[in-house]
Amino acid sequence: MKILIGTPVNEVKDYCMERWVANVSKLRKEYPADFLMVDNSPGLDYVKKLEEYCKNYGIKSYKIKHLEIGMHQPSAEKIGRSREIIRQEILASDYDAWFSWECDQIIPTYTLGTLVKIMKAGSYMMIHPNSWAREIPTEPNASFGCALINRKALEKYGFLLECPNMPDCWHGGENWFKKQVLKGGGSYIEVYGVINPIYHLNK
Repeated sequence: MKILIGTPVNEVKDYCMERWVANVSKLRKEYPADFLMVDNSPGLDYVKKLEEYCKNYGIKSYKIKHLEIGMHQPSAEKIGRSREIIRQEILASDYDAWFSWECDQIIPTYTLGTLVKIMKAGSYMMIHPNSWAREIPTEPNASFGCALINRKALEKYGFLLECPNMPDCWHGGENWFKKQVLKGGGSYIEVYGVINPIYHLNK
């Protein structure tokens, strides 16, 4: 499968960005995939820092797109609009799936290859290797922090409030997307223990 690793990023996550870029570099050596970051930080200064991180870890093939959005807009809106840019990148190309991988999660390098095998075996539209919520370590976390999403789902559903049948607020967009996939007859699976460990960084 041809995969796009697509991630919204912001300078507030700089505490973990270098470690994550290093993780991306290692993972792509095991499963080659294209790499897109959508930076929604104010101005273009952080783009330069991202480029430096990529250079330091030998990442030469990648894209960075910048989304200029008010710094006081809710983070859920910044993420939603960034995800829509990633979605449009996938639809404009011949990608089979989007690997949604948040920049505060460190994962094993075999993760993407394993998820691709599971998606193919079960013809799933979405697959999520469940981890634990950072704020409440005893609660499972089934967000888009680490998820493989099939192109077919992205052809049907988007991430902007302006899209048909969207909720009236930015929060909860991930749950809405999953529900739409299931309502439309698609399949979604959460798998526990297949990918381990997943570190959700907060410092």
